[in-house]
Amino acid sequence: MICSNRLSSSVFLAVIVSLFFSLPVCSDNFSTYIDEWERRSDGLEYFSILGIPSEMLPDGIDNLDLLILSDHLIEGSELAVIGYGQDTLCFGTVAFDMFLNPAKAFAYFRSEDSLMILSSEYTSRTTRCNMSYAWEKDEQILIPVESWVSDRSADLLASADSLLEIGKIRQAADSISMMLYAWAYYDAGELCCRFLRAAHEASKDAPEEDALEYYDAAVYAFDIIQYDDTWFISFDSLEDFIRSDYAEYIEAEELAGILRDYAGIFRDSGFAVEAVFDNVADILEGNEQE
Repeated sequence: MICSNRLSSSVFLAVIVSLFFSLPVCSDNFSTYIDEWERRSDGLEYFSILGIPSEMLPDGIDNLDLLILSDHLIEGSELAVIGYGQDTLCFGTVAFDMFLNPAKAFAYFRSEDSLMILSSEYTSRTTRCNMSYAWEKDEQILIPVESWVSDRSADLLASADSLLEIGKIRQAADSISMMLYAWAYYDAGELCCRFLRAAHEASKDAPEEDALEYYDAAVYAFDIIQYDDTWFISFDSLEDFIRSDYAEYIEAEELAGILRDYAGIFRDSGFAVEAVFDNVADILEGNEQE
């Protein structure tokens, strides 16, 4: 009988220990994190992870929030992982070791690989710092997987560069039109000169109709880049050109040659505008009419 009592006590103790270690650790710090999470309501100090399947989470937990624990966010922050629903529990902390901008950050569940992503965007850019995490269901913790930087506007600008190299002027302009915060990624004068050169190069040895299409595509691009589609024929004097932003990126002689070529294309196509191009070319060559 004594042996039976001792055996029953041992089994009971084993069950208690097993239950203890199957629950998330609730240290004093973790309790503090829960209290802090409950006090915050402005939405800028924590992120709800959107779209987590309920079957991934413990019973009584409907979703996870990531609570910011640091004040200086340039190099990231420790984040408390708060689960809530019928119960509210803290599942430890996890690091976000990149620039964190609460005003332009969000977290979501990525279904294709069952990872949770926290993504933070810089101010006035589309540069995003991203980290992915895996939910370890048995241990009930988030585990960092990888970090990377993405930038949609930079990708669009690189795409435009590639398109210009193969003479796809209008498609390159369309890429520029889709950029956000475009002014942070290029100098308008430099990019306009690049489009003009590319259109002119594509026009060489092209049929007149195609050459005019390349020209129209460049003008379309100028309007997207800086809302000025006649900049290249708007110089009243050579000094006017030299003082302009464009002089840093194209020589007067080169621009004059491009204008002469376009004057010839318009003349051959029956458009009565060649005189405008020839006159500006004269100005750029120092042959201004008194």
